[in-house]
Amino acid sequence: MSRDTPSSMIGRVVALLDAVAAAGTVSRGDLARATGLPQATCNRIVARLVAERLLTERAGVLRLGLRLFELGTQASQAGVTLVDIAGPYLLDLHGMLGWTTQLAVLDDAAVVYLVKIDSRRRPRLGTRVAGRFPPHCTGAGKALLAFSPPELVDDVIDRTPLTARTPDTITDRAHLLSELRATRRRGYAIDRAEFQTGMTAVAVPIRPGMHLVGALTVAGPTESFDPSRAAHAARVVAQMIESRLAAGP
Repeated sequence: MSRDTPSSMIGRVVALLDAVAAAGTVSRGDLARATGLPQATCNRIVARLVAERLLTERAGVLRLGLRLFELGTQASQAGVTLVDIAGPYLLDLHGMLGWTTQLAVLDDAAVVYLVKIDSRRRPRLGTRVAGRFPPHCTGAGKALLAFSPPELVDDVIDRTPLTARTPDTITDRAHLLSELRATRRRGYAIDRAEFQTGMTAVAVPIRPGMHLVGALTVAGPTESFDPSRAAHAARVVAQMIESRLAAGP
């Protein structure tokens, strides 16, 4: 072990996390070389960090995990979390439009909703807080994938069956990738009754400092839903949330 290689367990963990943060994405082999740790030691610590969600590993590529963002947000903003900041804005957006509003993140290969404010209109959207849903057929999932690194997108699609939930669900990989490109161009995703028959949704990314942290969605009955109006309102609200996240508490 080299003189600069940390000897304590905490030192090794910090060195591994720092190396991943510096690289953005890195393989286990490159991580061991960057830290000077034996490969077996590196693998053992990485496995525990992945289990604790401090790192994520997809297709042999490591990156910082969602739990680090959660902890970092709380520390840097004196306990104020993404949900704390975004929640009031979602309430305002719901009050303005009257449609269902949600806050979502991508965790592993699933969309997880952190906040949901239901519309009084029928039908109701069949999602729930803390539920895990496929990204290929949800507005939030398509927005999150569209603004994620290509290697992450490929890995998620590889591991997620493109199952049809409705007759309108996109089940072809090439079609889905084309839809993600269109989402990036327009700046928001559209779920055209792909998750639930009779329901349309739009979703915009939340990217303070160009760092993707979540997506804001608005959904309503297809017959009365105006995607352009909803997307414009959602984008304005997302920009407010981004400003708050960038500014701190």
